Formats: sequence, structure tokens, C-alpha cells
Amino acid sequence: MGKDVWFYSFTLEPDKDSPEVLAEYAKRFGVGPGWLFLTGNPEDLETLRQNLGFAWSDPVLDADLTNHIGTVKMGNVPRGWWGASPSLTDPRQIARVLVWMAPEPGQSGTIGHLPGEGQSVP
Repeated sequence: MGKDVWFYSFTLEPDKDSPEVLAEYAKRFGVGPGWLFLTGNPEDLETLRQNLGFAWSDPVLDADLTNHIGTVKMGNVPRGWWGASPSLTDPRQIARVLVWMAPEPGQSGTIGHLPGEGQSVP
């Protein structure tokens, strides 16, 4: 992470989540380089949230911040490929989609394979 793969998490509560609060959150969960926790102007963050599709179409559901959409969005800008995965899915599935988004030279198939895949997985 931090070279070819980056994670960006942005707050739903910019009035409460200062850069210091978010830095402490990242530290508490052992987040390393390549994963940024972002805050900013509330209107800008709301525009970003809406444009990235992290909003419910039902305004009542959308107003409840405890009911926010937990989605990992990912993209390969040079290829114009974009995808998404539920954030609480099996981490191996998220990794497979990431591998598919950034295939190794010579890789073929419709979805990536993780190293060691095909062996029994506990």
C-alpha cells in the first residue's frame, strides 16, 4: 500500500473529526502508510459523498449517519476501470477485485487470483 494502492477514508462528520481525531483513529487501528483519513469543508465532503455514490436515494435513510453505506470503491484510472465491494465482505474478495483492477503483466482471466490460491484455505 502507498505505492500502487491507496486507501482514502473520509469522515461523515467533518465538524467533529479534526485531522488530530482522525490521526488518533488511524493510530488506534494500526493503519500504515498509503491509507489516508480525510476531513475538510462539510459542503465539499457532501458533494464528494454524493458524486461517489456513497449516499442512499431515500433521504430519510441518508440522513441517519449510523446507516451509511459501507462500500470500498476502487479504480484503475489509466484503464478507466471502476468497481466496488461491500466493506464488510471477506478481505480476500476485496483483494481479488484489487488484483483484477491492477493485473500483473501477462495475467489473463476475468478476475485476479491471489498468491497461493487453489490451495486449501482455512
